[in-house]
Amino acid sequence: MANIVNYIKWRGDIEFEKIPFNKVDNLGLSLLVYNDFEGIVPSSLAGGRISIAEASDKYFKTHSIDGLGIYDFDWVLYYMGMSKRFGNLYLSDYVDVDESDRNMVFTAFTVHLPDGSLFVAYRGTTMEIDDWRLDFQISFEEIEAQKAAARYLQHITEKYAGDIYVGGHSKGGNLAVYAAMHAPDVVINRIKRIYSFDGPGFCPELLDENKLNIIKDRIVHVVPSFSVVGMLFELPVQHEIVSSSAEKIAQHSGMTWKIEGDHFVHKRFLTEESTVYNRAIDDWIGNATMEQRRAFTRDIFDAMKAGGAVAVTDIPQGGFHDFGTILLSAANSESKTKIVTGKFLGSLWRSFEKIKILEAIKSLSGMIDLFLIFLGIVFLTIPEAVYSVLGGVIALVVAIWSAVMLLKAGVRDENPFLKRGRMIFHIVIMWFMVFIMSNLERIPKWTNLLMAIVFFSLTVASIRYIVKYKNTISGKAKFWMMLLAVVNLYIGIISVVMPARLDYTKSVTLGSYLIIIGFVRLIIQLLEQLQGDKKNKSGKNYYEEE
Repeated sequence: MANIVNYIKWRGDIEFEKIPFNKVDNLGLSLLVYNDFEGIVPSSLAGGRISIAEASDKYFKTHSIDGLGIYDFDWVLYYMGMSKRFGNLYLSDYVDVDESDRNMVFTAFTVHLPDGSLFVAYRGTTMEIDDWRLDFQISFEEIEAQKAAARYLQHITEKYAGDIYVGGHSKGGNLAVYAAMHAPDVVINRIKRIYSFDGPGFCPELLDENKLNIIKDRIVHVVPSFSVVGMLFELPVQHEIVSSSAEKIAQHSGMTWKIEGDHFVHKRFLTEESTVYNRAIDDWIGNATMEQRRAFTRDIFDAMKAGGAVAVTDIPQGGFHDFGTILLSAANSESKTKIVTGKFLGSLWRSFEKIKILEAIKSLSGMIDLFLIFLGIVFLTIPEAVYSVLGGVIALVVAIWSAVMLLKAGVRDENPFLKRGRMIFHIVIMWFMVFIMSNLERIPKWTNLLMAIVFFSLTVASIRYIVKYKNTISGKAKFWMMLLAVVNLYIGIISVVMPARLDYTKSVTLGSYLIIIGFVRLIIQLLEQLQGDKKNKSGKNYYEEE
């Protein structure tokens, strides 16, 4: 399915005079502003303007397309520069301010359309954690970028005539709505559309509903089917839900949104998981004061970075380490943040557990996990007699199974040789199980042999996992899987070599280990369900080779 770059290549030979400006064009320009145009697009002070084609030529004199990932924003500029539709559009009034010390990160430019109208584009957040922090800051304050956006729009409308379109992706969408909402009446009358692509809304305590009501009929709010940022302080407008080629949180990138012809591919509803997250976030916001929101935002995003992550998509890659770092950091934060964090995690789990646990335990792997947990409970419940009871039960079940299979083989119509061989096999199995049950003192030894087979199988499973996913799992994950394999191998060998050591301590230890292994495997499945796919990077010039 096509994305924005495929659209630019497909529609690039048709100029705006023939096919009017649409939402997909708007998304392309909202993503174009993510590129670094410092020294290329003239600033307001310098004056003048430059076509996208010229800007592209200058940009790619110092930037290469070699090694670009398929969702890098450079592709938007690269193909816009080569197209008739976009190449002749002019850019001006570039502003790029990055003053992180006062939480002021603001970038914008103005696009001059052929009919004399203007599109003011605001840059939004990337997948970097520091950018997402700014999205969540709107839960407790008006950020400096919002005020800068309003000043920028005012400046552009004073400088140029014509109709105005305003838009942006993520935080850029919020800035577009904020700027339009705080514009004077004479400017508002010139604004035709306000585009917010997965952009958050506004903190109720700081929102002027009267101002929003004036412009809300002109707001176009587009979100992917898995939307978290775009549903934060949900705007009171209809949401256009689009399909994405990415999974979960990675759908935030507008580069992943699916396009067919000159329109988005739509979905009827947000995904179930997205709804769960949004309900949980709404819960903690509704139960927190402004100061608690401030503390929560600070501590959680500091915790995300504490594990070495730079982008939001890096968080799941460290497995338990990074999730553990976040939780430990939250636990060590000030008490009011602990309360809000507890409410948030509690709400998330209450909404999540029934769906995901049921999905996990229905799978074959989930059934194995439950069996290991059950087996561990048996070891802890009757530690002194577990080997005799367990071995006896297994022998009885196998004997009954063999007897049933023997009867079925006796009435089966098949080759006499095969029939005789099948019946002899089941007679031998049944006789062996009866022999075990008639020698109670030997049952524990046979049980040890069965347990050894279980642990050897777990060892092989761990090694196979490492080999199968050697190119995708992290070094830490490989280490823990290998450690698990070594421990399982050790227990299996002990069960075979020293079966006489069947004391109380051994049973309790083994039972505890089985329960831990079962729960860990189950938790890993849940985390894998929550984890988005890694960003699709390619060393090839993807769009060049289409």
